[in-house]
Amino acid sequence: MIDFEQRYTRRATRSRKHLPILRNERLTAMAGLALFVLLLVELVVTAKLHSLLSVHIFLGIVLAGPLTVKMLSTGYRFARYYTGSPVFVEKGPPHWLLRLVAPFMVLLTVLVFASGFALVILGPTRMGLFFDIHAASVALWIPLVAVHVFAHFRKVPRLVAHDLTKRPGYRVSGRNGRIALNVFSLIVGFIAAILMIPVSAPWRHFQYAQNVSPPLAVGIVLAVIAIFIAIPLLRIGRRD
Repeated sequence: MIDFEQRYTRRATRSRKHLPILRNERLTAMAGLALFVLLLVELVVTAKLHSLLSVHIFLGIVLAGPLTVKMLSTGYRFARYYTGSPVFVEKGPPHWLLRLVAPFMVLLTVLVFASGFALVILGPTRMGLFFDIHAASVALWIPLVAVHVFAHFRKVPRLVAHDLTKRPGYRVSGRNGRIALNVFSLIVGFIAAILMIPVSAPWRHFQYAQNVSPPLAVGIVLAVIAIFIAIPLLRIGRRD
């Protein structure tokens, strides 16, 4: 039995004007899945921040690679839609709730990573305001990411699986390029993390007082609340 996405992919592939939509969706999904796995590991590590601070810093730098791909791919769709590209306008925008959340998530993402990199460079003796910014932005960022993941958790694995399969009807040109770009982003992230090890060395001797990171604990509580609020809202105006 042919599912909806296979019918849509076949129809869109026959009409080459829809290929940019399919390529963008699959690139975004692949980067999103890589980010999800890394973020999940980072959350586990952050729960033991007092003993795994160096790992937390290393993974945070690695995350910057796939995060860049994800933000550029979603930014591309945003730009094409709001500049009136017919095929992107026809496809339509994301769910209204995700559009509402997106600007805040982008802002908080920038704050989380910019403050994190600043902390690595400045070291524990000069963390000051950047530590407060990092802690507050992490606590607010986690619930927004949770809503975003919840909205896409069924679609993204399916898109990635269909992009990797050899079954006819699911193929979209540019698959090797999408895989290469995501692998490259991970490699760049790992190289950057390795190069930053000497810079982050002072943090190895920093003793984090709490067993569990307070921003993480607050963020998880807010994430649970945010998902419960988002569940009925995501059903309003849903596009099947």
